[in-house]
Amino acid sequence: MAKKAVKDLRRERGENTRRVLIDAAVVSVAKHGLAGTTLSTVAEIAGVSRALVGFHFESKDQLLLAAIDHSIDVYDASLRAAQTHAEADPKSRLWATVAHDVTFCTKYGDILSLWCAVWGEARGRDLYQVSGLPSDRKYMEEIADTLFEVIGNRAEARKRAVGLNAFLFGLWLECHLDPKGFKLQRALDSAKTIFAAFVKAGPSQQ
Repeated sequence: MAKKAVKDLRRERGENTRRVLIDAAVVSVAKHGLAGTTLSTVAEIAGVSRALVGFHFESKDQLLLAAIDHSIDVYDASLRAAQTHAEADPKSRLWATVAHDVTFCTKYGDILSLWCAVWGEARGRDLYQVSGLPSDRKYMEEIADTLFEVIGNRAEARKRAVGLNAFLFGLWLECHLDPKGFKLQRALDSAKTIFAAFVKAGPSQQ
């Protein structure tokens, strides 16, 4: 029993260290960009040795993949919490998703910086294909499915899902490029206007 307790304690410490290093990697990308982030910059931010980072992550790519996965987990947990507190009808669920995404960028600036770096650099896009793209495709399917519940037109729902996603990406980019000038209430008001147009009956119902 004592050996098992020691083993469990070591595993817990190892997992805690990995989380600290992953958080430091996100901060490093926000500060130095993807190309400027190294195992050494992560070690410095985490306050640990370069050797310890290398013990947990064999390469920078492995660490960045873990950071991307972690950022997606943070986003998913935040989104599900917002959806849980929404009304049961599809229109309310959809608005909860939109309002969450508008707000998310203001709460998780370092994660947004990580995503923008990944999307914008060639090596980052290769990493994005591994876990980010499947997650984004699932998100788009959920938006399209919910829009279909609201407007009753599958083809139109898919078109509007693309448009709604593009609008949210635009707000995220604005928040990333001009965080001090980004006004959350103004962004939410704009989102309400877009949302009202997107949940109207599709062409076949008019």
